[in-house]
Amino acid sequence: MTTLLGFAFLIIMVFGGYTIAGGQFAIILGSLPFEMMMIGGAAVGAFLMVNSMQEVKHTAGAFGKILKGARYRKEDYAALLSLLYYFVRLAQTKGAMALEPHIEKPEESAAFQKFPQILKDHHAALLICD
Repeated sequence: MTTLLGFAFLIIMVFGGYTIAGGQFAIILGSLPFEMMMIGGAAVGAFLMVNSMQEVKHTAGAFGKILKGARYRKEDYAALLSLLYYFVRLAQTKGAMALEPHIEKPEESAAFQKFPQILKDHHAALLICD
């Protein structure tokens, strides 16, 4: 979403600035395909010249991630903070040893059962338990 907003902002600033400066927008529309071919071709050519094929493949693969968006959402962060708050309160009231059953067997833990999205994410559960 941020990528699309950034692209829209870029287009508005470039063409808006050109129009405000007194440029004729009809000229831009008439030459747009050719300008895009020249500028875009130069950019792609320069990118291919200065990067290895591995870096080019990595960059091409990253475009999907850019358009897909972040892996974690606001709800995921809220659940994680709630779980950690639960653990801090448990350690304050019942001592650090009260955390042991939750950390040793997160699948059986009542705390992790309240937040199944964290339990499903193996890496997050492993990070908390280690």
